[in-house]
Amino acid sequence: MKSFLGLAALAAGALLASQAQAARVPEAGISAEEVAQVLQAKGYKAEIGKDNEGDPKVTSAADGSKFTVFFYGCQHTARCTSLTLQSGFHLEGGMTMERINAWNKDNRFLKGWLDNVNDPFVEMDIEVGHAFLTETLGANIETWASIIPDFKKYIGFQ
Repeated sequence: MKSFLGLAALAAGALLASQAQAARVPEAGISAEEVAQVLQAKGYKAEIGKDNEGDPKVTSAADGSKFTVFFYGCQHTARCTSLTLQSGFHLEGGMTMERINAWNKDNRFLKGWLDNVNDPFVEMDIEVGHAFLTETLGANIETWASIIPDFKKYIGFQ
């Protein structure tokens, strides 16, 4: 009985600790610093910078491939209401529109597109307002990271 009570107390403590780590994102959106903290808590690097428009961006990597978190709906403030995770891959000779469209037809979370030289990019949009939790962002990042290897295999990227 003592070991059962000890396990129950341990489980309750772990649940409380995980709930304490989940923070509600303000209605105004999420900051680059908060995104970087979530990435780092998941074991990823995070480098904060600015995009060409002056909005924040965070650079990281998953499965050995660099990706960027772009921020939207910032209204010239530090908080932004949506994010796009994006990664691009240079392929000699590029890729066909039919092939990237087939990826999009068969895959739900990461959508692909081609740049002006037909190199494939993949991205995932995340809306971060309306009672969004940092824990939810962490789950989205894990989804992103788990599908990147599938995309790389699909496009033939070594």
